[in-house]
Amino acid sequence: MGMAKSGSEELKRCFLIAPLGEEGSETRRRSDQVLRYIINPVLEGCGYAHAARPDHLGKPNVIVPAVIERVMDDPLVIADLSDRDPIVYYLLAIRHMSRKPIVKMVDADQPSPFDVAHSRIIRLDIRDLDSVDYCRRELRQQIKLVEKKPVDADNPINNFVDLMHLRESGDPEKRDWAQMFDMLSEMQLSLEAALQRFQGLGALRYGEGNGPAEPRETPRRDSGPETVAREEPEARRKPTLELSGLDVSRLTSLLNEAARDLPKTSR
Repeated sequence: MGMAKSGSEELKRCFLIAPLGEEGSETRRRSDQVLRYIINPVLEGCGYAHAARPDHLGKPNVIVPAVIERVMDDPLVIADLSDRDPIVYYLLAIRHMSRKPIVKMVDADQPSPFDVAHSRIIRLDIRDLDSVDYCRRELRQQIKLVEKKPVDADNPINNFVDLMHLRESGDPEKRDWAQMFDMLSEMQLSLEAALQRFQGLGALRYGEGNGPAEPRETPRRDSGPETVAREEPEARRKPTLELSGLDVSRLTSLLNEAARDLPKTSR
């Protein structure tokens, strides 16, 4: 399943949870390609053996004890959340309970799963070579980050346990931090709602489905006699705020991570 290093040094283990489908299906083909051309090459460069997958340890859609053991114990788990596969979600929850690092990815054409939408997720279009290159670089970066800080900042179990400790602390300052954490959670919801609203307003402003607004004629006040010019619609003259590239998930993830770190540094 992986390679062995010379001497006594052993490669670290990584487990991949991903939608598998039936043998020969498009789902299986995609999962094989992601593993072969993206995940394993990155793992090799980071000191890991090739990733194991549930079908390597038993039947593809059967959760055998060996799968649960790897999900709980391996130093790194990568989860492909594409297709909203229930087995993937089940194993993701098990990994969350272990409070160990996990790196998440999803097909670029699919929305982020609602229950982990606030997390940092690598978006991948396997048909786009630029996207594949980005995914490799981002995967490498996230692996290095979780190795430096094994406690997964995007893990809801971690967040809940740490928040409960702050709320129940006898230190008033730590209870204040718990209130700040709650406020950040509300900010996350507000940011996501604002982004959706702005995107909706942008579609309405440009008359999506009905074509752009027609230019209107207005008098020009240039030198010489009054002439008529074609004036661009106001929506075009004054570009709206570009929000399509705003990574709300990353922003709120950083805010949550900061809220969890600050009480530790203030001891």
